Amino acid sequence: MANRFFEGAAHAAAYAKFRPQTPASVVDRICSFLKEKYEGSLRAAADVGCGSGQSTQILSPHFTSVTGLDVSPAQTSEAIKLNTKPNVSFVTSSAEKLPFSNNSLQLITASQACHWFDLPVFYKEVDRVLVPDVYK
Repeated sequence: MANRFFEGAAHAAAYAKFRPQTPASVVDRICSFLKEKYEGSLRAAADVGCGSGQSTQILSPHFTSVTGLDVSPAQTSEAIKLNTKPNVSFVTSSAEKLPFSNNSLQLITASQACHWFDLPVFYKEVDRVLVPDVYK
């Protein structure tokens, strides 16, 4: 992420308490669409700008592995503390340099975070890490 906000532990705890949850129906629809367009198995997803992890954990029933990323160590620490899903992990990372190999993810989400990103750089990273031809 280009800007570093929401850094303190107290802020991360408040963020975890008051940030709205992503509705399950939205995630179900996204994954249903993905399954219509992608013939492979849904192995890996990333939630960029995950904050305290609400929008990350909700992806867990649909993927073998889900990684939440946030530029703030306080946010990822809070997400790790609150995580209840064994297939979900959290990493401190910017949106502009994703820690994934080429063509390794079937989905990238960014709930309520893209306005902090350097979008042209982020989009290049998305092109690099997404499995090619997912959305035929």
